[in-house]
Amino acid sequence: MEESNEIIEKENHNRLDNDIKSEKPKRKHKILKRLIIAVSIIVTVILVLGFMFPGLLWTRSLGVGYTKQDYDSFMKKMQYIKDTTPTGNSESAYNYVFGKPVAISTEFTSSELTAFANYNRPSYYAAKNVQIRVNKDGTIEASGKVNVDYVLNEIIGGKFTREQIVKEMPALGILPENVNLYLSIGGSITNNSANIIPNSLSVQGIPIPEKYVKSSESISTVTTGINNYIIKNNAKSGASVEKVVVENEKLVIKGMFPESLTRTLK
Repeated sequence: MEESNEIIEKENHNRLDNDIKSEKPKRKHKILKRLIIAVSIIVTVILVLGFMFPGLLWTRSLGVGYTKQDYDSFMKKMQYIKDTTPTGNSESAYNYVFGKPVAISTEFTSSELTAFANYNRPSYYAAKNVQIRVNKDGTIEASGKVNVDYVLNEIIGGKFTREQIVKEMPALGILPENVNLYLSIGGSITNNSANIIPNSLSVQGIPIPEKYVKSSESISTVTTGINNYIIKNNAKSGASVEKVVVENEKLVIKGMFPESLTRTLK
């Protein structure tokens, strides 16, 4: 009888031992399974938010592809030679030396414009991951990651602050240093004077209400900002813009533009 009890006890002990050993892999498997589920949920939420609000998590795609050949084509049409991209982090650290202005009358595709906006650009360039699409209806769409302070100071001329923007549109939250921006505009530039009509604007994938985008104040602010930018750029480079307009899904440009650019450390 005692021998029988010992055998039973030994079997129970072995069974318990096996259960403990098998429990560890099961527990690890459960933890791994929960981790996979959690990661899957996070990825799904990111993808859903990205598709619901293009530009919230990454720059909005306009479906414009480009190659180095598109960049070379742009430069050839502009008769423009540019040095190698500076490696510094500040534009103020460099002297910009432009060549003499030459007469240009040409047109560019969406791919050529997009290539020029992305190739051979320094790290301090205010816009990154840029796409530009010229449409049949005469409008131009653009998207990219843009430096907020540059837009506020250089384009809008310091007329608005971050705090004022967030106060008017709380959905934007706290504006980061760089934002994903999408815009659609119409209009033209004639004899260094812009006549720009904003159609739509999204910041971080959040559409800005039409009452702000198409208000007379908004149109005036954008047009004045672009005109000031043209004046500053012309004074710096010696350029003169006779015409910029959309025709047949291409951007037509005519005027006097520098033939070269060399950037050297001060």
